[in-house]
Amino acid sequence: MELTTRAAKRWARVVATVAGIISLCAVASCNAKESFSPSDLTFHDGFGSRKEDRRTYVLTGCCWIRGIRFGDPDQFVTNWINQHPQATAAPVSKMTLMSDELVYVLVKDGDTSLNVDLIRAGIYPGGAMADMVDNDDHLTEVMKKPELAFARKEFEKGRAETPQEHRPKRFILDEDYRRFLQQVIEAEKKARAEKRGVWSDAMREEREADGYR
Repeated sequence: MELTTRAAKRWARVVATVAGIISLCAVASCNAKESFSPSDLTFHDGFGSRKEDRRTYVLTGCCWIRGIRFGDPDQFVTNWINQHPQATAAPVSKMTLMSDELVYVLVKDGDTSLNVDLIRAGIYPGGAMADMVDNDDHLTEVMKKPELAFARKEFEKGRAETPQEHRPKRFILDEDYRRFLQQVIEAEKKARAEKRGVWSDAMREEREADGYR
């Protein structure tokens, strides 16, 4: 997807923030691989927390970037979890920011997925479900754009100073991750066709400013 001029500027702001954060990353001292009940989580502005757990949980791989969204995601999530008491949350990937560990989780109840339903309802565009590893790879590619040359040096400096163990890590098999993304693609097609949420005519200007067509 080609970025618009406004989107490129937005990415430049993100890059400047990320470059500063990367050099300050620290390893969190807990294991993020275990599945658990999503009913243990309390969400606020897209970030989930649970008692006696220092980690922060997210349902979108780029949630921390604060991309385009529709309505009240927290309320949608709370309602979904209440309607699926047998659901489980399984870690997909993680990254560290400062002293915080962000864990991207896939919440499922059988064949039903909260993450996919968020896309189908138009709460987020499908790209929001790309995990931390994908986003890190994408950011590297974005930094190659000529219009971001002014920020490239700081980004590369921060990347070079970041130990490998602090970089985003994926916990699930790549084939399982690709299978999940295919479900996301199908869900977005449906949301687009029905002009739901972020794909509604009312959000066209905001959507295009974020680089979505």
